[in-house]
Amino acid sequence: MSATEAVKSSKEYLTIPIVDLTESSTNPRKVFDEERLEELAGSIRSKGVLSPLLVRRINGHFEIVTGARRYRAAQRAGLDEIPVRIGAFSDEEALEIQIIENIQRADVHPFEEAQGFRALLDREGADYSIEKIAAKTGKAASFIAKRLKLLDLTQPAADAFTAGHIGVEHALLIAKLAPEMQEKALSHCFDGYFAANDSERSLVPASRLQAWIEQNVYLSLKSVPFSKEDERLLPEAGSCANCPKRTGFNTLLFSEVKDDSCSDAGCFNRKLDAHITQRIEKMPNLVLISEKYTIAGETPIIPRRNYVEVVTPKARKGKEARPEQRLCDHLKPAIYADGMEKGRLVKVCADRTCKVHFREQQQQDKQRLQFKAEKTAANRKAKQTISFRHRVMADVLKRVKPQFGTEEMRMVACFALRSLSHELACRLAKRHGLQNPKDPRDYQMAEKARTLYKKADAAGLAVLIFEAMLLSSAERTTESKDDDALSIAASLFKIDTKALRTSVAKEEQVKARKKAQRTAGKEKPKPRAKLTRK
Repeated sequence: MSATEAVKSSKEYLTIPIVDLTESSTNPRKVFDEERLEELAGSIRSKGVLSPLLVRRINGHFEIVTGARRYRAAQRAGLDEIPVRIGAFSDEEALEIQIIENIQRADVHPFEEAQGFRALLDREGADYSIEKIAAKTGKAASFIAKRLKLLDLTQPAADAFTAGHIGVEHALLIAKLAPEMQEKALSHCFDGYFAANDSERSLVPASRLQAWIEQNVYLSLKSVPFSKEDERLLPEAGSCANCPKRTGFNTLLFSEVKDDSCSDAGCFNRKLDAHITQRIEKMPNLVLISEKYTIAGETPIIPRRNYVEVVTPKARKGKEARPEQRLCDHLKPAIYADGMEKGRLVKVCADRTCKVHFREQQQQDKQRLQFKAEKTAANRKAKQTISFRHRVMADVLKRVKPQFGTEEMRMVACFALRSLSHELACRLAKRHGLQNPKDPRDYQMAEKARTLYKKADAAGLAVLIFEAMLLSSAERTTESKDDDALSIAASLFKIDTKALRTSVAKEEQVKARKKAQRTAGKEKPKPRAKLTRK
């Protein structure tokens, strides 16, 4: 006997105490609209329960098969008794009645509908299918399929759906995505990203969410580099030809998507990786290229700045071919290892000495090296000038003689040291070896330098005053006889600046040669890393 026939054969009508009733644990309806429940309770107070509840006897009490909403409203209305229609149903028949008949009544949440349909499909021996459920409920098969898809929602998306923050259209669009993409899609359901919670944000139209998904999630299968019929490319996923995540195949679920696309980005990329691995095995000389201009670490993948993809279209009259349309002796087969073109086979020139494809880059490299050389030379000249002027200052300080009393000199030295800027005070500290060797950023250096006057004798104070006075001038990279204190002091104390400049220049040349030798040693070509595939 079918569930429908069982309902028709149940003719025992009674009015029983409401306390003798219990709700069924298998009832698909779990959420009740409080406002509409209160409206029904008001109607029951004035007119009573017009339609009896369908119940069955279990262990001395009555279990509600259908009518849980009327039962709750009657409780609110304060009824002591309620009319029922008693039937003899097995557990399987009761479940079918609840799902097939009760599920079509008002206020059943789509997520609960989905759970009911899933319970029918999972019944052992019932031999239910989407088409059979559609026939029994009077719904389209696509409606049943889409309701069942709602059960694939991740917990945050399902909570937002059952709480009413998103609609059924939004929920279905999200449910079709891979779990790792659902949370991101959920955030694009709302405007006002800085609101405290979902209820304070405005829900965007489902069409806007669909447009975002099609542009950012769905991956076109129109021109994939691998065969969509190949079941061996990724055995655990099978072929794309009959994949339920393919919009062109599962039209029952993806009826709104026009282009043939893949909704599972993870599977799509694993197939691309498998395709690349197959190509490398068949073509050992295949070059791996990237759409990125720079790649960190050691890798066999060539970045975009180090190759030119060569395309050779048919020649046009009166049109000179661009460099990327011309052939050279360095062409090699290559495959994209990432990006939008991942897995596509192309021909590239990756020889930066090629005058056909890298002429412009060679000129830019030359200009860049020239600029770098000029900047290095300017920096070296400035550094050399500063070194020379510090040597002049050192020689001047050796010839300074004290003329004041010790205490007067100490007072002048104190003033001179405290007038120094922080940078010059740090420079003075380094000259006197006051920097902590374990802390290159010793923040106490300046204060240490400003206390040098306390322990110096008369001769030391005189030298310290001159040193503080000349320190700023020693940092200059230009000379002016009118306002250059260091030049005036060098002339006063008869310093041979010409010989000193020659000596500093020779020292800088020696340093530059040693640095160039160290750099050349570091830039020796390293052996090319072998490609390993995980």
